Amino acid sequence: MLNIYRWSETDPQVKKKITERAMLDISEIKEYVAGWMETIKNEGDVGIVKYTRQFDKKDFELKDLRVTRKDIENAYKIVDPRVVEVLKRQISISKQNALSKAEQETVLKSFVPGVQVGYKIAPIASVGLAVPAGQVPLPTVMQILTVTAKAAGVPRVVACYPPTGEYPEMLIAADLAGCDEVYRVGGIAGIAAMTYGTETIQPVLKISGPGSIYTQAAKMLAYGKVNIDMVAGPSEAIILADKDANPIFCAADILARAEHAPDAAGVLVTDSEKLAKATQKEVERQIQYLSRREVIEKSLAKYSCAVITESWQEAIDFTNDYSPEHLEVLVAEPFAVLPQIKNAGSIFLGQYAPVAVGDYASGTNHILPTGYWSKMVSAVSVETFQKSSEIQYLTKEGLENLAEIVDVVSGIEKLDAHWNSVNVRLNQKRRVYE
Repeated sequence: MLNIYRWSETDPQVKKKITERAMLDISEIKEYVAGWMETIKNEGDVGIVKYTRQFDKKDFELKDLRVTRKDIENAYKIVDPRVVEVLKRQISISKQNALSKAEQETVLKSFVPGVQVGYKIAPIASVGLAVPAGQVPLPTVMQILTVTAKAAGVPRVVACYPPTGEYPEMLIAADLAGCDEVYRVGGIAGIAAMTYGTETIQPVLKISGPGSIYTQAAKMLAYGKVNIDMVAGPSEAIILADKDANPIFCAADILARAEHAPDAAGVLVTDSEKLAKATQKEVERQIQYLSRREVIEKSLAKYSCAVITESWQEAIDFTNDYSPEHLEVLVAEPFAVLPQIKNAGSIFLGQYAPVAVGDYASGTNHILPTGYWSKMVSAVSVETFQKSSEIQYLTKEGLENLAEIVDVVSGIEKLDAHWNSVNVRLNQKRRVYE
């Protein structure tokens, strides 16, 4: 049953539960994760084998760690050619979207005569991709991360995924997207291997990708040795809908989020009680036909619900405060609502834009911030895999035009050598600031 809450009358503790949902708190597992990180750091490949046999595949051998060209060729033989063509099409769309945002250039502008300033964009030299595959194959995660990193110009892209099953589609997705190295190791061990390196896996400079709380905790512990993209928790979506929205669509989209995991959240936000009740009935009808009903029911009982607000503005305010990973805007004029949306990882406009399209087909990146993080973090994009350097070029005239500023400020900060580095070039003996 989908719970319905009239928000103005809802108990504060229930409000806290719904809005905070499955925020990642690693305090209880931090020591455990750190222990495995240290094991991989100290034992390398041996540690990977130990970890993988315990959690993913009992008969795992070191020779299976690296995916070979032969493994990829065999994958193409196993998978239906029609599936391969669909993956090619999916990757083509993703690549076009990623390349449209890619910049590798130097930009210089002048605001003071003789002085040019700007920046140079360059790719990170190596990145690691954490690709989940604990329960089902996720070629879509493999391809979107790889495509985005390659569009950014990264020369070495490494992907790690758990060998819980033989997932040839994931190998094909990695190959078609241009991944340079693929390894069968996931979770904590995959993060640790890409952070510290082993005899087989060379370390990377940045790690990106979703995963369980253990994977995310490992990323947090790795930060400092490597950079990371963000911390991403269980999947979540708000369906922001007015009285004219179709309850069949609303229910289907709540269920699509709920089937991810018991901690996932699909939340209808509306100022229409009629829509909320109709959606509740639709959830009960549609759930009967879904294969992951047990998981969905747990999600519905935990963080998924319908929220009825007193006004449309309150619905907007609730949405911005919630800051969802995914946001669907099911209204007649979604572009009129868009300027009011301040916080969301990915926004889906209109009756015919379910989150599933972003997950699989539209080409937008679906590695997104969850749990308030969209207030301060963007979706994974080409910028995730790039860095910029500040640039300045000065003529003698330009240095003369800025000399007084350096003189005064270096005097305030008691850094005489700073002024001297300017003075020796201009042969000036005076100082404005003594």
